[in-house]
Amino acid sequence: MQSAATAGQNAAPTSLEAHARRMAVSHRPEPDNRLDARTDKRFFALLLAVVVVELWVVPLRSSLWLDETATFWIVKDGLPNLLTRSLNWAGQSPLYYLVDWVAFTIGGRQEWILRLPSVLALAAGLWLFYQLAARLFDSGTARFAVLAFACAEPVAFAAADARPYGLALCLLIASAWALMKWLDTGRIRDAVPYVLLTALVLYAHCLFAPVLPVFGAYALSRVSTEGKIRIWKLPAAWAAIGILVLPLLAQLLRFYQSRGAHSFITSRPGASELLEALAPSVLMGSIALGVFLVWLIFPGRLQGRFLARKENLLLAAGWALTPPLLLFAISVLSPTRLFVSRYYISYMPGLCLVAGWLVSSAVAVRGRTVVATLLAGLSILTSGMSNHGPEDWSGAMRKIRSEPGSANMPVLAASGFVEGADPKALDDPQLREVLFAPQAMYPPSGPLIRLPYRIDAESEKYMQGVLAAVRQEKRFVLLVPHESLMFEPWFRSKLAPDAFRSERLGNFGLLGVYLFSRSH
Repeated sequence: MQSAATAGQNAAPTSLEAHARRMAVSHRPEPDNRLDARTDKRFFALLLAVVVVELWVVPLRSSLWLDETATFWIVKDGLPNLLTRSLNWAGQSPLYYLVDWVAFTIGGRQEWILRLPSVLALAAGLWLFYQLAARLFDSGTARFAVLAFACAEPVAFAAADARPYGLALCLLIASAWALMKWLDTGRIRDAVPYVLLTALVLYAHCLFAPVLPVFGAYALSRVSTEGKIRIWKLPAAWAAIGILVLPLLAQLLRFYQSRGAHSFITSRPGASELLEALAPSVLMGSIALGVFLVWLIFPGRLQGRFLARKENLLLAAGWALTPPLLLFAISVLSPTRLFVSRYYISYMPGLCLVAGWLVSSAVAVRGRTVVATLLAGLSILTSGMSNHGPEDWSGAMRKIRSEPGSANMPVLAASGFVEGADPKALDDPQLREVLFAPQAMYPPSGPLIRLPYRIDAESEKYMQGVLAAVRQEKRFVLLVPHESLMFEPWFRSKLAPDAFRSERLGNFGLLGVYLFSRSH
């Protein structure tokens, strides 16, 4: 009996130890939980670096496109001309052009120099966006949101673009970040950056304004529930912003008066275009495929914890929806067509916040790396290219200059700007140069003959004069930004009796470059 009791006593600890071991196994941390946070950060940092280099940096040295050459024209002749040209031509405050002028003055006439302010602004925007997303949600959400932001095609285009959108995006994110800091601390000194940065957003580009009421509604909601800031201080801050942007009233009036120049899309946008804006195929496809692969291969990595502060999630959703829906409504309900991705690009941080929250809620850490890798890979495959913009003006002019006798060969160039539709504009002192800004950036070696934006009844008489002049030449080059405008067939048919033949000189994107020469 003693032996049996002793055996039982000896067996009891063994049984307890076995139970303890089973409990230890069942409560052993999941591999995701053991994953070093620094490893996760390094992985996302590496992925982000690859995306930024491939989508932002690689295109910097490629040819400027049409609108970028107008930026060069605005900044190339000093400050007094810059101020006049930015207001009269671009219809915008000179803020961005002043920044670009500094880069141009220091670095000279190079594509990457003109684009440097945009890529630096959005590089700063990435850091600010991470801080903002981590403040609103968590660091995991922030990492994926920042990667999605860097991968987004409109953002990548803005980063390598000598246009105001990159700077405006950076200032918008900075404004939101400053607002969060003020709401968190309640200190007056934290309200000052919010006021100044919000005003600068409008100075960078007035089409970023639709997001600002979303920020205001969010601030009002938090102030009314948290009580850190007296509610009268919000209207006071908004009044201060209004005073700071009073000088922009003339710009807004000019923008409204010239809205036709910004409405270069003739057809109304459809539901499919709106859907693509709100749920970009690469982003949504990467998330859907990534979550499916995680479920298929690592089912334990799915979590389904859709947690967030209600007001933060509503802020992200409102930020994502307001700009595209507003510009879509304007484009559908009025003759003004503003539903263009760069015009509603201000929605992109909000969309990426929502995407980051969805992915972080649906999958755990290692599952998130699968989705992130898919997103980066698909973005590079679909958007990565060495050229920026649809037109290779630099390559076209190099080809023209390489032709024998190019120094004396006329170059007939059609204006790419709709303001050049009236032939009278070609001799207007205020428009003559900017309508041919590509030729200012990339000058031809031979004489330049200016053509209007299109051939129609209004330009027929002017074109007949050009036709009489080129009939005296043995060879000339026709350079047209839009082949659909029928310049080449028009000249070919008119010059056929004079034994001219047309030869295309190469592929330069949306540019058509044709050498006309007599066959005898």
